[in-house]
Amino acid sequence: MSYYIIGTAGHVDHGKTQLIKALTGEDTDRLKEEKERGISIELGFAALTLPSGATAGVVDVPGHEKFVRQMLAGIGGIDLVLLVIAADEGVMPQTREHLEIIDLLQIRKGLVVLSKIDLVEQDWCDLVKLEIEETLQHTVLAGADIVEVSAVTGQGVSRLVELIDQELAQLTPRESTGPCRMPVDRVFSLPGFGTIVTGTVYHGSIKVGGPVAVEPGGLASRVRSLQVHGSKMESASAGMRVAANLPDLEVADIPRGATVLSPGYLTPVKTLDLSFRYLPSAAAPLQQRQRVRFHIGTKEVLGRVQLLDREELEPGNTAFMQILLEEPVIAVRGDKFVIRRYSPTQTIGGGTVLDTGQRKYKRFDPEVVRQLAVKEKGAAEDLVYAVFQAAAQPLEVPEIARLSGLTKDDVEDCLPLLGDKVDHTGTEDQDYWFSLARADNWTKGVKDTLAAFQAKYPLRQGFPKEEFKSRFFPGWSAKHFSAYLNYLQKVESLTVSGNFVSLPGYQPGPHGQLQHITDAVLLDYAKAGLAPPEWGTVLQVNHLDAATGEELLQFLLRQGSLIKVAPNLFFEANAVKEASETVLGLLAAQGGFSAAEAKDRLNTSRKYLIPLLEYFDSQKLTRRLNDKRVKF
Repeated sequence: MSYYIIGTAGHVDHGKTQLIKALTGEDTDRLKEEKERGISIELGFAALTLPSGATAGVVDVPGHEKFVRQMLAGIGGIDLVLLVIAADEGVMPQTREHLEIIDLLQIRKGLVVLSKIDLVEQDWCDLVKLEIEETLQHTVLAGADIVEVSAVTGQGVSRLVELIDQELAQLTPRESTGPCRMPVDRVFSLPGFGTIVTGTVYHGSIKVGGPVAVEPGGLASRVRSLQVHGSKMESASAGMRVAANLPDLEVADIPRGATVLSPGYLTPVKTLDLSFRYLPSAAAPLQQRQRVRFHIGTKEVLGRVQLLDREELEPGNTAFMQILLEEPVIAVRGDKFVIRRYSPTQTIGGGTVLDTGQRKYKRFDPEVVRQLAVKEKGAAEDLVYAVFQAAAQPLEVPEIARLSGLTKDDVEDCLPLLGDKVDHTGTEDQDYWFSLARADNWTKGVKDTLAAFQAKYPLRQGFPKEEFKSRFFPGWSAKHFSAYLNYLQKVESLTVSGNFVSLPGYQPGPHGQLQHITDAVLLDYAKAGLAPPEWGTVLQVNHLDAATGEELLQFLLRQGSLIKVAPNLFFEANAVKEASETVLGLLAAQGGFSAAEAKDRLNTSRKYLIPLLEYFDSQKLTRRLNDKRVKF
């Protein structure tokens, strides 16, 4: 089933909430204050099932100017926008501002709803439609269908639903594989559940029981439960409107504007490289270092404009620039943003994130502008490599395509052109790509860590694989980690044996004085036969501390030199083998034997005999039948 997000936009009291109720049957005015004032203050949501079977979450964004911040929070993740214009009033100031925001964010699809047609004559509707068509010229909604609707009588509602279904069917589905990214637009608490966050999954998927990070802030939690449009789900993917229960966190910990992520996926940044379009309607030139309100995803943060090739930017022009933010944000290349004047608040422009800037650029440097031009419109292979250089883990082709803004076919064509700057690895069903420069960074310190560990614990099989993942690859999925281990083995950086990793050629074993002690211990056990010494006595005789003794014991057990027959009872392996052969001989000759008969043949005491016979039972060599042992 396909999932989409539909957003409404338009002037206050032009009928957006009533329209959603006519479409879905749900009233999105959920706050008491909203009921009393008759306007939507916070974001409201409703579910719409389309004729094709697809499900859309409909976002009711506020229309009043003072609530544009909420409008921006709701519209950033939508697939299709409904620009609602009342037939009795036509295009109004907030209609134009919302349209500017829609244009700046480049919403993928859009329809215009001419609402409240029951209040006017058809001739008036026709005039308003001409005004709308003129207003939409040179915007992303130019040529969009204008649907006449009355939420009161129901006229035009079914036609609107058909057009919504047709428009959404033309969209490429969002990428639902890979790590999760979900900007949070609402946080609240429910008794018995704890903290709930809501938002639209922009990318990847989120699962019940899965770990998540909340950024900025470095918070960690685990998803207790999920709801999509009021229904419980085990997982939710890109395009779904989600409520996630994060019981480990407090409401106060998660301000609006935070993002729920797969652990380790993205890092908050305070500098972004931007391609910026300054609206012609802006009142004055944009000045270098001017303080502005920066909107991205669901977050608003203050920042200062860093113009790279001029001191001011005239309205109606475009430029490359950096934004130097006062608080960190989560962003990726290709994200859309909107900038509003600090005071008085007014939308003045927006554009596209080119990169999460790692440093502040030198101004008036032609090379900087050239590099940003490459990021915006440069060669496809340059865009792909830029994605690799910023990646926190190996990437699948669909993820590279999303981050670079290219198609999957384009990415696959680019990869051979990058030559020896990139490599790939995989599992049976996935293939992952990465830059070798980033790979060096990921594995920095790996060899030194493994060498130090092996020197300290020469008897162990190697460094525990899960601990190795936590230390060097935190936040990576099991598939990413497994695939990259395959690569590290291929290039002979390390060896994987079961649940352990080690340097190539490493063989666990004693050295020096410990080798002499090991030989002496095994000789004592061999001489003792079926009357072995206690391990504690072995430690005392050989002057071994408990920790070293435990390391040696586990090594000898793994090597098969000693066999654990019962708790704190260990036999030399050859002695056990000879005893088993004796037992098999008794079974062959007599069909069964008593403990007394075994004691005579094995020449040992009951202290050792009974645990040994029970060990043979556990190994399915024998089984006890009344007072005898018979063949299993």
